[in-house]
Amino acid sequence: MEFETILKDQQAQAITTARSRRLASVNGIVKLNGTKLQVPNETKFSDFDITFNANGNIQSLKEAKIVITLPYESGAKISYQLQIGSGQYKKTRH
Repeated sequence: MEFETILKDQQAQAITTARSRRLASVNGIVKLNGTKLQVPNETKFSDFDITFNANGNIQSLKEAKIVITLPYESGAKISYQLQIGSGQYKKTRH
């Protein structure tokens, strides 16, 4: 899934540039380091705010659980449970 690629890419970029990186969603608008990302209108994101610090670990987190609703897959929901300090996550499909 593209979301996982973005998540891993931001973590890697934080490490290679030694600068923090931010991925957030507020009211369904997803932003990457302050720039709005194009997301299909049908895809819904829960609110979240993730900052990766320079070593790639999750520095701050508004919500530890991110839920993405995929209506084009019969309303399937994918949850990501993030672990602060490690940059790891657990993926669950409902």
